[in-house]
Amino acid sequence: MKVFYGAAIQGAENRKLRSKVHQSLISSIKDQGFEVYTEHTTGKTYDEAIEKLEQSIGKMPKGDIERRIYVRNKMIEGVEGDIKAAVFEVSTPSLGTGIEIAHAYLRPRLGLKTVPILALYEKDYWPNKLSTMIRGLSEKDFSYFKIKEYSNIKEAENLLKDFLKNLE
Repeated sequence: MKVFYGAAIQGAENRKLRSKVHQSLISSIKDQGFEVYTEHTTGKTYDEAIEKLEQSIGKMPKGDIERRIYVRNKMIEGVEGDIKAAVFEVSTPSLGTGIEIAHAYLRPRLGLKTVPILALYEKDYWPNKLSTMIRGLSEKDFSYFKIKEYSNIKEAENLLKDFLKNLE
């Protein structure tokens, strides 16, 4: 059973700093018996992230544009694929993560099975707070989409464990 995990990697001020958060959350997912589609967000450097990404989605084309298209297609394939749930760490803004979130919560409109989605946000991490486009995804309209704030990594891990234990 796979879980899609998405988070910003390019917009982070320090890739190493957030990679620790991603590693903790991905480890929690795996500790609950799930596979993770890709673990590239745990890369502490650009090269390490690319290496981890290639382990999951295959060798990437050499050309910059071709590589970007390939990665985009593979990430969308993952979030629209055979997953049990989707988890996003949204403390750092990311256009790419936003696209992945849209594909996850719009799965029913695409004729795909609805999956539970959890967006984790570290309270007061980003100076401008969480995006309105994410905050505007209300549980009233999307009962399968949950946004949870956390103050420390242990709290985030506990929120994630609670989310995962409720999966069928």
